[in-house]
Amino acid sequence: MSLEKQKAFIIHCVFAFILLIMVYAGVKYVFPLLMPFVIGLIISMTFRKPIDLLTKKLGIKRTFSSIIILILFYACLFLVISLIGARFFQFISSLFNNLPSLYKETLQPALSAFTDQMSNRFPVIKVYLDEFINNIGQSIFTYLSNISSKVVTTVTGLAGQVPTLLIKVIFTIVSSFFFTIDYYKIGNFVLRQFGDKRRNIMLNLKDNVIGSLGKFIRAYALIISITFIELSLGFSIIGIPTPFLIGLLVAIIDVLPILGTGAVLIPWSIIAFSMGDTKVGIGMIVLYIFITVVRQILEPKIIGQQIGLHPIVTLILMFVGAQLMGILGLFMLPIIATILVKLDKEGSIHIFK
Repeated sequence: MSLEKQKAFIIHCVFAFILLIMVYAGVKYVFPLLMPFVIGLIISMTFRKPIDLLTKKLGIKRTFSSIIILILFYACLFLVISLIGARFFQFISSLFNNLPSLYKETLQPALSAFTDQMSNRFPVIKVYLDEFINNIGQSIFTYLSNISSKVVTTVTGLAGQVPTLLIKVIFTIVSSFFFTIDYYKIGNFVLRQFGDKRRNIMLNLKDNVIGSLGKFIRAYALIISITFIELSLGFSIIGIPTPFLIGLLVAIIDVLPILGTGAVLIPWSIIAFSMGDTKVGIGMIVLYIFITVVRQILEPKIIGQQIGLHPIVTLILMFVGAQLMGILGLFMLPIIATILVKLDKEGSIHIFK
């Protein structure tokens, strides 16, 4: 390798390293800071075509059609949140808050009765059995107390963040109106700041970002649908009433990184065992293991197929993203990689051979 090629290689590596640092800093610090405006922009891009259609069909100004559609959207959104949100958080909080007392009133007496029966039949192992049962009981109680306190603290913390959340919601709503009404004015202003070549790159980048986000949403919609089917069938086999409604609720909870299906199925299994319902207890454990295994296998493959990356590459990017930036990185790093691959294939940039 000649000296000039070595210099060029070093310069490219330094440039790539600086670019990665800038992307990391932007995603980790700037992106959350501007989140209300990012969401407002996404909302405006989502409703661009319906607003254009309404403007054309009714022959009214874009301002009026934007206001009509956004008011209908937010009215429906707040109606759904008000109907489901309050009941959901109240149910989760009361369920996990009562887990320790439920253990003391049901599971602990059952363990004591089991110990007495075994001690009467086998007096020799009474000392070891008492110690074993006490250790199990203490471990279960500690686990229930920890998970209960964590979930209750999370729910309480969310309630305590209502003022901050309200401010962010107001800024999101206001920005979405401004972005939607002046969508083409803002877009044309941004494009005028670039030359013809860079303008085409920006347009390609916008199309790739929108396409990648759409594919990512479709991928997770498919994963949630699979989880919903698994839960509904599992609940039906176990004999849970209204299996499809409960399956839908648990599938929605599964999207939340703090909770997941384990936050519902594991406590449900413990409560079932404590009440002597072995069938439901074992069924919940088997269902949880099955859903977890299927998701771990299918998630990288489904996302990889949707966004055009190999499953192992998707898995690595999701893991590294989660380690670097938490739940945001879990989604962002595969999307960024997808955009770079598409831009490279189109010839806008040159990274891969």
